Amino acid sequence: QEGDPQEGRPPPLIRDRPHILRSPSTEPHAAPCFFCAPAARPVKNARMSTPAHEPDQLEFAVRADRRAVVLFDGVPEPRGTVLDNATSRLVFPATAAVLDADEVVIWVPEERDDALQILVSPFEIDGRTEAAADRWRIYHGKEPSTRWLAGEPIALRLGPMVVAGDDVDLSNPLAAAEPALCKRFNAEPARLGALASAFDPRSTGSCVLVGVDAMGIDLRTRFDIVRVPFGERITDADAAGERIAELLERHAGDAA
Repeated sequence: QEGDPQEGRPPPLIRDRPHILRSPSTEPHAAPCFFCAPAARPVKNARMSTPAHEPDQLEFAVRADRRAVVLFDGVPEPRGTVLDNATSRLVFPATAAVLDADEVVIWVPEERDDALQILVSPFEIDGRTEAAADRWRIYHGKEPSTRWLAGEPIALRLGPMVVAGDDVDLSNPLAAAEPALCKRFNAEPARLGALASAFDPRSTGSCVLVGVDAMGIDLRTRFDIVRVPFGERITDADAAGERIAELLERHAGDAA
């Protein structure tokens, strides 16, 4: 079977990009790549198998923070991102130079040793008509550029874990229920603000619920997006509503 971890072979999508696997200590590159970007130390024993828990850990890491640095051919661009509910791609505004890059890696939340790295294949979308661009604006406000890109994950790396993009399910089973859940709980912005503050003490004031997925919710505060995890995977809309209500009761109480 192709990509069988017992045979010690990397998943197909990674095998098709052999430069990803080269060690910078033995074969330096003209430009930084997925495994030897400036802020990352090479991992000598990076696993190419996919134990059952790793895709869940990587999905959690992808959803944990909407801040990112888009590194294209070694050039960094700080950017907010969103996950497109329809395609599971990472969407963000960027300069046209990203489209011409040989390699695009999204670092979450920033370019540092312990960051999640997502190697993506970028392509341009129409920010005037795509729902994903509107979703980005709901999360982050006014875009800093007029070009819009969607990144198809090819591979994800976090510490010693390296997993093919196809092995990490970034779909949102609560996508259909998300608008109704946001409308329901946005009637209580002060309590949402108290919940955000409980998970990020830097957050103050009221906030808005902008995203709901099986692993948690995203709250837009005045300056940032605060992630509140469910603590387990919830795929039923009613159960998700009950969990959000429980989180508000536990952390926000009677805030008004």
